[in-house]
Amino acid sequence: MRERIEQEKVVLMGKAKPKICEICGAEIRGQGHTVKIEGAELLVCSNCYRKYGRKKPGTFSIMPTGREPRRTYKPKPRPQKRPYRERPLYTEDIVEDYAERVYQAIQRSKMSYEELSHKVGLSVNVLRRIAHGEYMPTIEEAKKLERYFKIKLIERVEEVHEEKISIPKDYEPTLGDIARIKIKKKKKK
Repeated sequence: MRERIEQEKVVLMGKAKPKICEICGAEIRGQGHTVKIEGAELLVCSNCYRKYGRKKPGTFSIMPTGREPRRTYKPKPRPQKRPYRERPLYTEDIVEDYAERVYQAIQRSKMSYEELSHKVGLSVNVLRRIAHGEYMPTIEEAKKLERYFKIKLIERVEEVHEEKISIPKDYEPTLGDIARIKIKKKKKK
């Protein structure tokens, strides 16, 4: 019946008005398809007919009928904090006479800088500059030199860490404490 009304409108107007899908709004090529959704008959394109046309009439709804069940979130249990163990802190530092040690090791090996650079894994230029004291090697470079020449270039320096002074909760600062704090802040800058 609807198609008959549309055909009469086309004849009256003289121009063929393009059919538009009532779901997606795309232009319908050809005759189109009729689909029953929620009790209403709709003229739809081929794509929408593939999606919605094969469902049982009256049972399909585009709108969601209800919420999907919520996923319950269970937080992972936090690992228990380990008790703080005091261990000596240290840093690695290059020895002061690294250039002499590397130079002597190169002289003992009786090999050229080019041959050593391939075996040690450093460039010729870096190796030469380290041996002449023009360049201080990084820790990684020093470890390579230590492994190959079997010399000691890295030393551990223990850091002295100061304990934080804990202030009692019921302590109220005096005017002198505040004045000292401000003086310290000015000196730091």
